[in-house]
Amino acid sequence: MLVTGMSLSGENLLAVGLGILTRILLPGAIGLLLGNRIGLGMPFVESWARHEPVSRRFRYAAAGTLIAGILAALLYQVLDYGVFRAPMNSQFEEAGIPLPKEFLYSPGMGFLASFQAGILEEVFFRLFGLTLLAWLGGTLFHDSDGRPRLAVLWAANLVVNLVFAAGHVATASAWGWPMTPLVITRGMLLNMIGGLTFGWLYFSLGLESAMLGHFLTDVVFYTLLPLPGLPASDMGRVLAAAGVGLLILLALAWGWRTLRRESRLVTGGELIK
Repeated sequence: MLVTGMSLSGENLLAVGLGILTRILLPGAIGLLLGNRIGLGMPFVESWARHEPVSRRFRYAAAGTLIAGILAALLYQVLDYGVFRAPMNSQFEEAGIPLPKEFLYSPGMGFLASFQAGILEEVFFRLFGLTLLAWLGGTLFHDSDGRPRLAVLWAANLVVNLVFAAGHVATASAWGWPMTPLVITRGMLLNMIGGLTFGWLYFSLGLESAMLGHFLTDVVFYTLLPLPGLPASDMGRVLAAAGVGLLILLALAWGWRTLRRESRLVTGGELIK
């Protein structure tokens, strides 16, 4: 969540410092240490530090991440409004609770929140949590190179994302949403879509791709999709919706074209070396 209205008192600065230490620095350090042992981590940053060329591998990963991030956001939107939103709103009305906002943030604030989520949550849940579980599972089930088997990585991804989704459900509860089976199911399922996608990007392409995919998913959902609701006139909303739709289609087309072109020259194994 974005922190607003915080005074620069000693107590607040100490709380911020402890939060950075416990949520970013310490988990990140543990994740990098363990990830280095099992082939997980930040391959593009590491290659850059070694002065190795990464442009082609980066384009391949960026294109795949772009497609995955956008599709995750669109699937989230379709399931939310096609399956859950109407019955959930009925429950809210029956309970006398104000209907939840269609989007949590304004487009500008949503853009900023996307940066925060893409960094903080990926460091804690993917770099730390998924890596720790994969390392533990890999001590029993690993390949000849010591890398955890694919089944271990997916099992770790599933377990971590159950916690990831539950945390978002707990946030909804703190907002005052009633914890009915429908609300809990919605929160768990929709957040698992994104979380499993980011975990797959992490162990397939690296933490940079997981961060980018998380950022893109949130930007589409919290920045692009709310834009058509801003104009006051019907024509303005139609034009805004058309513009957002065209932008998403162009991004997907570029991603697909780039992925096909680069996949002829870059193998999956080379991406994580």
